[in-house]
Amino acid sequence: MGPHELIEWMVLSAIVLPIALIGLKLKSRERMLMFSLAGIICITYGVLLSIHPYFIDQKIAYNAKQVESYLEQTYPNERFELTTVPYWKEGYKHLNPYKIEVVFANEADAIYIYSVKDNGTVELNGFPSTPDPLDERLDGLKHMK
Repeated sequence: MGPHELIEWMVLSAIVLPIALIGLKLKSRERMLMFSLAGIICITYGVLLSIHPYFIDQKIAYNAKQVESYLEQTYPNERFELTTVPYWKEGYKHLNPYKIEVVFANEADAIYIYSVKDNGTVELNGFPSTPDPLDERLDGLKHMK
């Protein structure tokens, strides 16, 4: 369990537990309403947790299409390969799934990292650094727009 999941559970507990405790002090009809409210909140949270990964998948697919169309317009007649983070697999959960790595065919040793902003604009976020002097490395990169 990661820190964000722990925070989510603490927030859920901070909302549901007071409702349940208040429900214990009330009479039968009000008690049933409070317990129903707490149950509905828990079910809603469970549905949110089950839907959220599919939402991330759709967002990543959309971002990949945006980056692909941007690269086709910016660098016509060039071949490239897009790679996204397989965040469903063990060992990749700590990586940002919204970053898209691009390797151009004519520059196979460089990996460019792109992302898509909320307004749909594509931007170059970075590239891995090497132990070589950075100035020489930057001069050799062909797709730094």
